[in-house]
Amino acid sequence: MKYTRILACLLFITISSCDKKYVSNIPNFPVYLELDLRFEDRDLLSVQAYKVFTSKNINQAIEKTGYGGVLVYHGLSTAATSYYAFDISCPHEANRSVVVEVDDAGIYAVCPKCGSKYELLNGIGNPVSGPSQQEGYYLKSYTVTANGDKIIIRN
Repeated sequence: MKYTRILACLLFITISSCDKKYVSNIPNFPVYLELDLRFEDRDLLSVQAYKVFTSKNINQAIEKTGYGGVLVYHGLSTAATSYYAFDISCPHEANRSVVVEVDDAGIYAVCPKCGSKYELLNGIGNPVSGPSQQEGYYLKSYTVTANGDKIIIRN
């Protein structure tokens, strides 16, 4: 009886802790950025710093910026693991030309068209208000790998 309860609890914990799929309405486009925190991208070293990369400000020979562009955000920690990357296209609008903008406090990305607001601090890009919250659309996120003073972003 005791073991049955333990097994039931473990099964419940396993099922309820499965990774949640963060849904985005943004199509898959190639993403590859190499950032150097010692030189041209050193402004990302500050906590809550961010930088937007589009086809206009990258090395177009090797780098790719996804659907609308890539927002690189430095979370609350100074650790290399606190860098996050999101596509800047609003998932509710799903239009390359409708892109989110980081608010003055550096906490949220906001769509100027539909008003959807996404939290950046936690690195998930979860919607906190607007149509995307009702639909459950998150900002499309990309993989960030830190290697010393370099950051590589890809999908």
